[in-house]
Amino acid sequence: MEHNNSYNFLKNIIINEPIYKKIGFDTKWYADFAGFSKMTIDDFCNACDADSVFEWNYDENTSRLFSELSKYNNIKNPILLNCTELYRTNPYLIVFPFFCARCKGIHYYTLMFQGDSVTKIGQYPSFASKEEHEIKKYKNLKIIKKYYIELIRSVNAYSQHMGIASFVYLRRIYEHIIETEYSKLPKEEQNPKANFDEKMKAVDNKMHIIPTELDSQKSKIYSVLSKGIHEYDEEECYELYPMMKSIIIIMLEKYLSEKERKKQLREIEKKLRSK
Repeated sequence: MEHNNSYNFLKNIIINEPIYKKIGFDTKWYADFAGFSKMTIDDFCNACDADSVFEWNYDENTSRLFSELSKYNNIKNPILLNCTELYRTNPYLIVFPFFCARCKGIHYYTLMFQGDSVTKIGQYPSFASKEEHEIKKYKNLKIIKKYYIELIRSVNAYSQHMGIASFVYLRRIYEHIIETEYSKLPKEEQNPKANFDEKMKAVDNKMHIIPTELDSQKSKIYSVLSKGIHEYDEEECYELYPMMKSIIIIMLEKYLSEKERKKQLREIEKKLRSK
């Protein structure tokens, strides 16, 4: 189980974490890192223009370095601790090349290990380009078409460790969706003096734009987005961004699902009419 935890930890850093985010871990895992024979990840290959499996195989130098880092960081003898202080506090860079199973194209990930922390300091293709590929499917949704560029900008800001800026773009998208849907309500259900929170509740009552599982917390969504701009510092916004982006994506998935449903119904109707 411990081995699985360390493997999944390292894999998550490589796949999901943006650059410059410092993440702590148990130094006992250095020994596990040294023992991995390979790692596979699912990723989009620009060369193949398709999703593919990428594989990284350990080499002797990487395994040897992890073994040394394990030894330096897990010594208990106080005398030896002083002797290995330089090795325990120095940063060590390791480049992880992953090869596409289809075309053998390479994706690179560079991690910096320093004592009990690891930071991704680079990757190619970039973290932002990977995110942009994943959200491309929302580009032609009518509800976000005008603000799709805001979603791209929020991802770019987050990838560059700019937490507050990433929140600015998410809030603009959220406001646009709510305001657009509120304007579609019957005139008798609209209140020209309604504040944004009241508009959000009116829209949600009509179409459950917020997942029902978040009913008890839905009033906090706009509050957190606003605090991210006016109160929270960069790090707090940076830590909260994945959660807030997920809420926006869940909302967009609802629109995408409805768009696909209507498309299928039109195709069914067309075929039935031809019979």
